[in-house]
Amino acid sequence: MTNREAYRIKYSKIATERMKNDQCPSCGKPKKEWTRRTDWRCCSVECTKIFDKEHDQSLHWDWVRSRVFKRDNYICAMCRQRFVIVPKHPDFKGEEYADSSQLICDHIVPLAMDGAMWDMDNLQTLCIECNKIKTAEDLKNIAVYKKIKVKKSKHRTFKDVYTKKQDITQNK
Repeated sequence: MTNREAYRIKYSKIATERMKNDQCPSCGKPKKEWTRRTDWRCCSVECTKIFDKEHDQSLHWDWVRSRVFKRDNYICAMCRQRFVIVPKHPDFKGEEYADSSQLICDHIVPLAMDGAMWDMDNLQTLCIECNKIKTAEDLKNIAVYKKIKVKKSKHRTFKDVYTKKQDITQNK
């Protein structure tokens, strides 16, 4: 089961590779040469500042949620009703905003069924009432999914049994 996350930090390929190789993700200096604690992300305060500026692409759930609402034009995927607020204040110039008190950003494939948390293709806009209906359906599907998963984990294939028998006979 996938765990819920409030945010996810996106690293560049270079930074990811450097971190795997025990290097500063910003400058590439090996951890053996650091003068600061090696359990920190970067070798210095300067590198940390640079790294934070370059990697300020982190995903926050509120941001993703608002993008999904905007992408779906504030329309519930099930009942097709549109939920918007148009503030009457002159500074807003007639812009529309999601009536987020009525909308839910829903995972199409639930996290409990190994759905992707941050994949925009796995997210949809639902109103509160439709979300209740979908959640009830999801709970039934999750129960079936878990039963199948347990059965598969308990069920040994012929290959598993054969390999274990070979190991036992070779060890004698």
